[in-house]
Amino acid sequence: VYCGYPMTPASSILHFLAKQAENFGLAVVHAENEIAVINMAIGSAFAGAKSMVGTSGGGFALMTEGFSLAGITETPLLVILSQRPGPATGVPTYTEQADLNFALSAGHGDFLRIVASPGTVEEAYYLTAELLALVWKFQTPGILLTEKHLSESNMTVEIEIDRVKWAKAKLHEVGEYKRYLDTDDGISPMLFPPSNNVIKWNSYEHDEYGITTENAELIKKMHDKRNKKLKALLVYLRSQNTVNIIRGENPANIFTYGSTYMSVLEALKYGKLNPTLVQPIYLNPLPTWELDEFKNQDNIVIEQSSTEQFTELLKGKAGLNIRCTIKRYDGRPFEPVELSQKIKEVLQ
Repeated sequence: VYCGYPMTPASSILHFLAKQAENFGLAVVHAENEIAVINMAIGSAFAGAKSMVGTSGGGFALMTEGFSLAGITETPLLVILSQRPGPATGVPTYTEQADLNFALSAGHGDFLRIVASPGTVEEAYYLTAELLALVWKFQTPGILLTEKHLSESNMTVEIEIDRVKWAKAKLHEVGEYKRYLDTDDGISPMLFPPSNNVIKWNSYEHDEYGITTENAELIKKMHDKRNKKLKALLVYLRSQNTVNIIRGENPANIFTYGSTYMSVLEALKYGKLNPTLVQPIYLNPLPTWELDEFKNQDNIVIEQSSTEQFTELLKGKAGLNIRCTIKRYDGRPFEPVELSQKIKEVLQ
Protein backbone atom coordinates (compact mmCIF):
# COMPACT_ATOMS: atom_id res chain seq x y z
CA VAL A 1 0.00 0.00 0.00
CA TYR A 2 1.26 3.47 -0.87
CA CYS A 3 -0.54 6.49 0.59
CA GLY A 4 0.26 10.06 -0.30
CA TYR A 5 -0.95 13.61 -0.57
CA PRO A 6 0.65 15.69 -3.31
CA MET A 7 3.62 17.70 -2.07
CA THR A 8 6.62 18.58 -4.18
CA PRO A 9 9.12 16.96 -4.52
CA ALA A 10 7.50 13.69 -3.34
CA SER A 11 4.49 13.95 -5.66
CA SER A 12 6.32 12.20 -8.49
CA ILE A 13 6.40 8.99 -6.40
CA LEU A 14 2.62 9.10 -5.94
CA HIS A 15 2.06 9.74 -9.66
CA PHE A 16 4.42 6.98 -10.78
CA LEU A 17 3.05 4.33 -8.42
CA ALA A 18 -0.55 5.24 -9.29
CA LYS A 19 0.27 4.70 -12.94
CA GLN A 20 1.93 1.35 -12.20
CA ALA A 21 -0.51 0.13 -9.53
CA GLU A 22 -2.31 -2.38 -11.73
CA ASN A 23 0.94 -3.78 -13.14
CA PHE A 24 2.42 -4.49 -9.71
CA GLY A 25 -0.64 -5.23 -7.58
CA LEU A 26 -0.38 -2.04 -5.55
CA ALA A 27 -3.07 -0.16 -3.67
CA VAL A 28 -2.25 3.52 -4.18
CA VAL A 29 -4.29 6.04 -2.21
CA HIS A 30 -4.46 9.80 -2.70
CA ALA A 31 -5.85 10.77 0.71
CA GLU A 32 -7.41 14.09 1.75
CA ASN A 33 -4.39 15.25 3.78
CA GLU A 34 -1.15 14.07 5.35
CA ILE A 35 -2.78 13.17 8.67
CA ALA A 36 -5.09 10.78 6.83
CA VAL A 37 -2.15 9.45 4.83
CA ILE A 38 -0.12 8.20 7.78
CA ASN A 39 -3.11 6.89 9.72
CA MET A 40 -4.36 4.95 6.69
CA ALA A 41 -0.89 3.44 6.29
CA ILE A 42 -0.83 2.37 9.95
CA GLY A 43 -4.27 0.80 9.54
CA SER A 44 -3.08 -1.01 6.43
CA ALA A 45 -0.11 -2.42 8.34
CA PHE A 46 -2.49 -3.62 11.07
CA ALA A 47 -4.18 -5.69 8.37
CA GLY A 48 -0.82 -7.09 7.24
CA ALA A 49 -0.10 -4.90 4.21
CA LYS A 50 3.39 -3.57 3.51
CA SER A 51 2.80 0.18 3.83
CA MET A 52 4.74 3.23 2.69
CA VAL A 53 4.00 6.96 2.58
CA GLY A 54 5.74 9.86 0.87
CA THR A 55 5.91 13.57 1.59
CA SER A 56 8.18 16.58 2.09
CA GLY A 57 8.99 18.66 5.18
CA GLY A 58 5.69 20.45 5.75
CA GLY A 59 3.67 17.32 5.08
CA PHE A 60 5.81 15.27 7.43
CA ALA A 61 5.28 17.90 10.11
CA LEU A 62 1.58 16.98 9.96
CA MET A 63 2.45 13.28 10.12
CA THR A 64 4.60 13.39 13.26
CA GLU A 65 1.82 12.51 15.71
CA GLY A 66 1.02 9.49 13.56
CA PHE A 67 4.74 8.70 13.39
CA SER A 68 4.78 8.52 17.20
CA LEU A 69 1.66 6.37 17.05
CA ALA A 70 3.62 3.96 14.86
CA GLY A 71 6.36 4.05 17.50
CA ILE A 72 4.23 2.92 20.42
CA THR A 73 2.04 0.54 18.42
CA GLU A 74 5.25 -0.92 16.95
CA THR A 75 3.97 -0.48 13.43
CA PRO A 76 6.26 -1.34 10.51
CA LEU A 77 5.93 1.84 8.44
CA LEU A 78 8.27 3.47 5.92
CA VAL A 79 8.17 7.22 5.24
CA ILE A 80 9.82 8.71 2.17
CA LEU A 81 10.88 12.22 3.20
CA SER A 82 12.01 14.16 0.14
CA GLN A 83 13.59 17.43 1.23
CA ARG A 84 13.09 20.89 -0.24
CA PRO A 85 14.17 24.29 1.12
CA GLY A 86 12.23 25.38 4.19
CA PRO A 87 11.03 26.40 6.66
CA ALA A 88 7.27 26.37 6.01
CA THR A 89 6.39 26.47 2.29
CA GLY A 90 9.97 27.47 1.54
CA VAL A 91 10.96 26.91 -2.08
CA PRO A 92 8.83 23.97 -3.29
CA THR A 93 10.66 23.16 -6.52
CA TYR A 94 14.29 23.25 -5.37
CA THR A 95 16.57 21.12 -3.21
CA GLU A 96 18.17 21.20 0.26
CA GLN A 97 19.33 18.97 3.14
CA ALA A 98 17.92 20.88 6.10
CA ASP A 99 15.43 18.28 7.40
CA LEU A 100 18.10 15.95 8.79
CA ASN A 101 17.60 16.92 12.44
CA PHE A 102 13.83 16.80 11.93
CA ALA A 103 14.04 13.24 10.62
CA LEU A 104 16.38 12.06 13.37
CA SER A 105 14.07 13.25 16.14
CA ALA A 106 10.64 13.15 14.48
CA GLY A 107 7.72 12.46 16.79
CA HIS A 108 7.54 12.60 20.56
CA GLY A 109 8.72 10.10 23.13
CA ASP A 110 11.41 7.42 23.12
CA PHE A 111 11.22 4.89 20.29
CA LEU A 112 13.47 3.54 17.56
CA ARG A 113 13.51 5.57 14.36
CA ILE A 114 15.52 4.05 11.51
CA VAL A 115 16.81 6.75 9.14
CA ALA A 116 18.86 6.14 6.00
CA SER A 117 19.68 8.19 2.91
CA PRO A 118 20.62 6.97 -0.58
CA GLY A 119 23.50 8.59 -2.43
CA THR A 120 22.52 7.54 -5.95
CA VAL A 121 19.43 6.60 -7.96
CA GLU A 122 20.53 2.96 -8.00
CA GLU A 123 21.10 2.95 -4.25
CA ALA A 124 17.68 4.53 -3.71
CA TYR A 125 16.04 1.51 -5.35
CA TYR A 126 17.79 -1.07 -3.20
CA LEU A 127 17.70 0.99 -0.01
CA THR A 128 13.95 1.51 -0.20
CA ALA A 129 13.42 -2.24 -0.26
CA GLU A 130 16.03 -2.71 2.47
CA LEU A 131 14.34 -0.19 4.75
CA LEU A 132 10.92 -1.71 4.15
CA ALA A 133 12.39 -5.06 5.16
CA LEU A 134 14.00 -3.50 8.25
CA VAL A 135 10.86 -1.79 9.54
CA TRP A 136 9.01 -5.11 9.26
CA LYS A 137 11.85 -7.05 10.84
CA PHE A 138 12.07 -4.69 13.83
CA GLN A 139 8.43 -3.46 13.87
CA THR A 140 9.22 0.23 14.07
CA PRO A 141 8.85 3.25 11.78
CA GLY A 142 11.64 4.27 9.44
CA ILE A 143 12.50 7.15 7.12
CA LEU A 144 14.17 7.12 3.74
CA LEU A 145 15.61 10.65 3.67
CA THR A 146 16.28 12.06 0.23
CA GLU A 147 16.16 15.35 -1.63
CA LYS A 148 14.50 16.91 -4.64
CA HIS A 149 17.81 16.63 -6.48
CA LEU A 150 17.49 12.83 -6.42
CA SER A 151 13.77 12.13 -6.15
CA GLU A 152 12.86 14.21 -9.22
CA SER A 153 15.87 13.31 -11.34
CA ASN A 154 15.98 10.77 -14.16
CA MET A 155 18.88 8.41 -14.74
CA THR A 156 19.34 5.08 -16.47
CA VAL A 157 20.81 2.43 -14.18
CA GLU A 158 21.17 -1.34 -14.14
CA ILE A 159 18.94 -3.03 -11.56
CA GLU A 160 19.47 -6.59 -10.29
CA ILE A 161 16.11 -7.80 -9.03
CA ASP A 162 17.72 -10.69 -7.14
CA ARG A 163 19.51 -8.17 -4.90
CA VAL A 164 16.27 -6.66 -3.65
CA LYS A 165 15.34 -7.53 -0.07
CA TRP A 166 11.78 -8.58 0.70
CA ALA A 167 9.90 -7.52 3.82
CA LYS A 168 8.82 -10.38 6.07
CA ALA A 169 7.06 -10.34 9.42
CA LYS A 170 7.82 -12.43 12.50
CA LEU A 171 4.52 -14.34 12.79
CA HIS A 172 2.65 -15.85 15.72
CA GLU A 173 2.24 -19.60 15.32
CA VAL A 174 0.29 -21.32 18.11
CA GLY A 175 -1.07 -20.70 21.61
CA GLU A 176 -2.20 -17.57 23.40
CA TYR A 177 -1.50 -14.40 21.48
CA LYS A 178 0.10 -11.33 23.03
CA ARG A 179 0.66 -8.50 20.57
CA TYR A 180 3.45 -7.01 22.68
CA LEU A 181 5.06 -10.18 23.97
CA ASP A 182 8.33 -9.28 25.71
CA THR A 183 10.97 -11.28 23.83
CA ASP A 184 14.77 -11.38 24.08
CA ASP A 185 15.18 -8.92 21.19
CA GLY A 186 12.02 -6.90 21.85
CA ILE A 187 10.40 -8.08 18.61
CA SER A 188 6.94 -9.58 19.18
CA PRO A 189 5.28 -12.09 16.83
CA MET A 190 2.59 -10.50 14.66
CA LEU A 191 -0.89 -11.71 13.83
CA PHE A 192 -3.35 -10.24 11.37
CA PRO A 193 -7.12 -10.36 10.99
CA PRO A 194 -9.21 -12.37 10.51
CA SER A 195 -8.33 -14.36 13.63
CA ASN A 196 -10.03 -15.97 16.62
CA ASN A 197 -7.42 -14.30 18.82
CA VAL A 198 -7.72 -10.73 20.09
CA ILE A 199 -5.32 -8.47 18.19
CA LYS A 200 -5.03 -5.18 20.04
CA TRP A 201 -2.78 -2.31 18.99
CA ASN A 202 -2.90 0.58 21.44
CA SER A 203 -1.73 4.22 21.37
CA TYR A 204 -1.77 4.29 25.17
CA GLU A 205 1.00 2.60 27.11
CA HIS A 206 -0.04 -1.02 27.48
CA ASP A 207 0.78 -4.46 28.77
CA GLU A 208 1.77 -7.41 26.60
CA TYR A 209 -1.84 -7.97 25.51
CA GLY A 210 -2.20 -4.34 24.42
CA ILE A 211 -4.42 -3.40 27.37
CA THR A 212 -3.96 0.19 28.61
CA THR A 213 -1.91 0.53 31.79
CA GLU A 214 -0.64 3.23 34.14
CA ASN A 215 1.27 0.74 36.28
CA ALA A 216 4.81 2.03 36.92
CA GLU A 217 6.49 -1.35 36.55
CA LEU A 218 4.68 -2.11 33.30
CA ILE A 219 5.47 1.32 31.86
CA LYS A 220 9.18 0.74 32.49
CA LYS A 221 8.95 -2.84 31.22
CA MET A 222 7.45 -1.77 27.88
CA HIS A 223 10.03 0.99 27.44
CA ASP A 224 12.77 -1.56 28.05
CA LYS A 225 11.06 -3.99 25.68
CA ARG A 226 10.99 -1.47 22.82
CA ASN A 227 14.55 -0.33 23.54
CA LYS A 228 15.83 -3.88 23.06
CA LYS A 229 15.19 -3.41 19.35
CA LEU A 230 17.97 -0.83 19.07
CA LYS A 231 20.51 -3.28 20.47
CA ALA A 232 19.27 -5.97 18.09
CA LEU A 233 19.36 -3.56 15.15
CA LEU A 234 22.94 -2.50 15.91
CA VAL A 235 24.02 -6.14 15.91
CA TYR A 236 22.24 -6.72 12.59
CA LEU A 237 23.63 -3.59 10.89
CA ARG A 238 27.21 -4.63 11.64
CA SER A 239 26.75 -7.34 9.01
CA GLN A 240 25.28 -4.92 6.43
CA ASN A 241 26.70 -2.23 4.15
CA THR A 242 26.04 0.93 6.17
CA VAL A 243 28.76 3.26 4.82
CA ASN A 244 30.27 3.67 1.35
CA ILE A 245 34.00 4.45 1.45
CA ILE A 246 36.16 5.21 -1.60
CA ARG A 247 39.80 5.20 -0.50
CA GLY A 248 42.09 7.93 -1.81
CA GLU A 249 45.77 8.80 -1.60
CA ASN A 250 45.26 12.31 -0.22
CA PRO A 251 45.37 12.23 3.62
CA ALA A 252 42.16 14.27 3.90
CA ASN A 253 38.71 12.68 4.13
CA ILE A 254 35.50 14.10 2.66
CA PHE A 255 32.19 13.23 4.33
CA THR A 256 28.87 13.72 2.58
CA TYR A 257 25.48 12.04 2.37
CA GLY A 258 22.37 11.81 0.21
CA SER A 259 22.38 13.08 -3.37
CA THR A 260 25.29 15.43 -2.60
CA TYR A 261 27.39 12.28 -2.91
CA MET A 262 26.79 12.30 -6.69
CA SER A 263 27.90 15.94 -6.94
CA VAL A 264 31.06 15.22 -4.95
CA LEU A 265 31.93 12.22 -7.11
CA GLU A 266 31.68 14.35 -10.25
CA ALA A 267 33.68 17.16 -8.67
CA LEU A 268 36.51 14.83 -7.64
CA LYS A 269 36.59 13.26 -11.08
CA TYR A 270 36.68 16.64 -12.83
CA GLY A 271 39.44 18.01 -10.62
CA LYS A 272 41.41 14.75 -10.58
CA LEU A 273 41.35 14.90 -6.78
CA ASN A 274 41.79 11.81 -4.65
CA PRO A 275 40.85 12.26 -0.99
CA THR A 276 39.03 9.43 0.77
CA LEU A 277 35.28 9.85 0.26
CA VAL A 278 32.93 8.66 3.03
CA GLN A 279 29.16 8.43 2.58
CA PRO A 280 27.19 7.16 5.59
CA ILE A 281 24.04 5.48 4.31
CA TYR A 282 22.49 5.00 7.74
CA LEU A 283 22.06 8.16 9.80
CA ASN A 284 20.12 6.68 12.71
CA PRO A 285 21.55 4.65 14.17
CA LEU A 286 24.77 6.15 12.83
CA PRO A 287 27.28 3.32 12.18
CA THR A 288 29.98 4.77 14.41
CA TRP A 289 31.95 1.50 14.32
CA GLU A 290 32.66 2.22 10.65
CA LEU A 291 33.72 5.80 11.38
CA ASP A 292 36.07 5.26 14.33
CA GLU A 293 39.12 5.08 12.07
CA PHE A 294 38.55 8.70 10.98
CA LYS A 295 38.80 10.19 14.48
CA ASN A 296 41.67 12.67 14.80
CA GLN A 297 42.13 12.74 11.03
CA ASP A 298 41.71 15.65 8.60
CA ASN A 299 37.97 15.62 7.88
CA ILE A 300 35.95 17.87 5.57
CA VAL A 301 32.15 17.84 5.24
CA ILE A 302 30.11 18.80 2.17
CA GLU A 303 26.38 19.32 2.72
CA GLN A 304 23.36 21.45 1.80
CA SER A 305 22.41 22.94 5.15
CA SER A 306 23.12 26.47 6.36
CA THR A 307 23.39 25.27 9.99
CA GLU A 308 25.72 22.34 9.21
CA GLN A 309 23.37 19.65 10.51
CA PHE A 310 25.35 16.75 9.05
CA THR A 311 28.59 18.20 10.42
CA GLU A 312 27.09 18.41 13.91
CA LEU A 313 25.80 14.84 13.64
CA LEU A 314 29.30 13.55 12.85
CA LYS A 315 30.80 15.58 15.70
CA GLY A 316 28.18 14.59 18.25
CA LYS A 317 27.59 10.92 17.44
CA ALA A 318 30.89 9.80 15.90
CA GLY A 319 33.26 12.12 17.76
CA LEU A 320 34.91 13.29 14.55
CA ASN A 321 37.02 16.42 14.26
CA ILE A 322 35.79 18.47 11.30
CA ARG A 323 38.26 21.00 9.89
CA CYS A 324 35.76 22.76 7.67
CA THR A 325 32.36 22.43 6.01
CA ILE A 326 31.64 23.28 2.38
CA LYS A 327 27.97 24.11 2.16
CA ARG A 328 25.41 25.38 -0.29
CA TYR A 329 21.90 26.39 0.71
CA ASP A 330 20.41 28.47 -2.13
CA GLY A 331 18.11 25.70 -3.35
CA ARG A 332 20.49 24.55 -6.07
CA PRO A 333 22.57 21.38 -6.01
CA PHE A 334 26.35 21.73 -6.04
CA GLU A 335 27.70 22.46 -9.51
CA PRO A 336 30.54 19.92 -9.94
CA VAL A 337 33.06 22.27 -11.58
CA GLU A 338 32.58 24.98 -8.93
CA LEU A 339 32.61 22.37 -6.16
CA SER A 340 35.83 20.89 -7.55
CA GLN A 341 37.55 24.26 -7.18
CA LYS A 342 36.31 24.68 -3.61
CA ILE A 343 37.53 21.20 -2.67
CA LYS A 344 40.92 21.90 -4.27
CA GLU A 345 41.26 25.10 -2.23
CA VAL A 346 40.39 23.30 1.01
CA LEU A 347 42.77 20.39 0.30
CA GLN A 348 45.66 22.79 -0.27
